[in-house]
Amino acid sequence: MHILRTINVLTLASLLILTGCFGLVDDTITPADGEDSHTHSDNNEPSSTFFHNTNQQMIENLIFNQTTGDATVTSITLSVYSAAVDPDGDNITCGWDIDLDGNVDYPTICTGEFTNLTIPMGDWIEIPYSTGSIRSIAFIVVDEPGAAIADILDLQITSGDGYYGIYAFGGEDATGSVTEGTGDDLVRITMSQGGDLNWASVSIKISVDNGAPVTCSNPGDDTGNCELFEFGDTTDQFWSVGDGVTIKESGQDICTSGTCVVRVTITDTLRGITLGVITTIIE
Repeated sequence: MHILRTINVLTLASLLILTGCFGLVDDTITPADGEDSHTHSDNNEPSSTFFHNTNQQMIENLIFNQTTGDATVTSITLSVYSAAVDPDGDNITCGWDIDLDGNVDYPTICTGEFTNLTIPMGDWIEIPYSTGSIRSIAFIVVDEPGAAIADILDLQITSGDGYYGIYAFGGEDATGSVTEGTGDDLVRITMSQGGDLNWASVSIKISVDNGAPVTCSNPGDDTGNCELFEFGDTTDQFWSVGDGVTIKESGQDICTSGTCVVRVTITDTLRGITLGVITTIIE
């Protein structure tokens, strides 16, 4: 009887040890081979920061009509900054979606990067009752488990207030033939798009047949070798849409008789940017 009881006690003790009740068996669950032991949480989305870098001026990308020399703005290049982090430490990918189709057009370095974006003019939307346009783009961040964020950045282009306006100019041969004289009318330039420009901050240079640039005198000033005569609304001190200038020789034979190729560069000296470049053939 005592022997049977002893056997039963030993059997029960063995079963308890095998099931780990006495703490002799390690009950820690380990990952299977190849399984990541890091805990992922889709509830913790990545975070990001971004802004339009207005310290770098916008660049107007132009194409030229080979016949008329007129310039057309095709797109705007601008600078933006972005950075992102994932609170779980997961790997993330980042980038800019400039057409809002949900796909990254400009991949970026997530730890922080300035990126130049080129946005076609057709993507900008005019702002009602203003001279500006707006374009919304998205900064997209996706972490390794698939959690994603897409935040919107609104960009604006206007004729002032810290943004650089979009200007367009047309050029044509002025009336009359060029001669060996020093007072010929050369080129007529008309503003077709843009905000008002104060003549005090406008500089116009011309280069004839790839020669050295010559700075023309603004309306009312005849001290240069070429001068500007304004047409359109001449009652104020601004160059506005629809207004233009005739560029004329002033004491120097810039273009002799025959045919000349004149390249006109219009600069806003106040902001230090080129507003337009027009190439015109004159006869």
